[in-house]
Amino acid sequence: MSQPAIDTRALRDALSSFATGVTIVTTADDAGEPVGMTASSFNSVSMDPPLILWSVTKSALSAPIFQKAEHFSVHVLAANQMSLSNRFARSGEDKFNEVDYQIDGNGVPQLAGVLTRFDCNTWSVYEGGDHWIIVGEVKGMETQKGEGLVFSGGSYATANSIQPPNPDLQNDDGPIEELLIYNLARAYVQVSRRFHASVEEAGLTIPEWRTLASLHGGKSRSVSELVARTFVSPKKMNNLLIQMKQSGWLTVEDGSDGQVVTGSAKGQSQVEHLFELCAQQESDALGEAGKSGQDRLIGLLRQVIENTNE
Repeated sequence: MSQPAIDTRALRDALSSFATGVTIVTTADDAGEPVGMTASSFNSVSMDPPLILWSVTKSALSAPIFQKAEHFSVHVLAANQMSLSNRFARSGEDKFNEVDYQIDGNGVPQLAGVLTRFDCNTWSVYEGGDHWIIVGEVKGMETQKGEGLVFSGGSYATANSIQPPNPDLQNDDGPIEELLIYNLARAYVQVSRRFHASVEEAGLTIPEWRTLASLHGGKSRSVSELVARTFVSPKKMNNLLIQMKQSGWLTVEDGSDGQVVTGSAKGQSQVEHLFELCAQQESDALGEAGKSGQDRLIGLLRQVIENTNE
């Protein structure tokens, strides 16, 4: 008795429930020109020898090049590299135009700024239905700390470690449970713990994040405004602004009422992905309350801020 045919669209949707990392695989063609494509089919195979694999659909324009390539590199993308992933997912254009990369001794392009790079010799190529399965032997690698880009359910996402429950913050009925100040503090500690870990993984301090977030979109603010928004002392803020100005993340100019600080495009790029990440984490924290619950909560908190502003 023959099995019913699997619906391709349904299978694709079902497979999308399995979250994967996002990579870009690069090599060179016969003329030495750089070739690259986005791939989420990357996986480890063996530690001894060190083997990895990925697959490329036979219909891809670059499939014949990767099938016979002797060397290739797999680049694991960071959470802020969605645009780079999109660029290499498209066909029919110069994907390497205005992309920061260098050519290694085997002629393989190596992309800058990625989370991890595996430099491989082709170990074997297998036919797998409508794909070529390419196994590589890792000959070199570079990696750095950070948060990886994830693809799940047909869209980009990020992955964070699940924090174990804090035994010091268990529910315990009592008068303190009815206090606003206690619930504000407890909610802040629990919600911010996860996000602040993501900020630090992005290479920023919390005051730097709050400063850049307050200047997002090229906004201009006074030093006193930034002190109030970042919760640091004026002296620490002045030192922080000097460092961030040197990094090109903002500008500081003299105004009629004192110094005016303005965000730069470079500074904005440092935190762009963190806004998306924060929104997702806040949505997770709110659960079924959803967007309407978030709006009501923010409205109440703004009222508290206004009523307690000194």
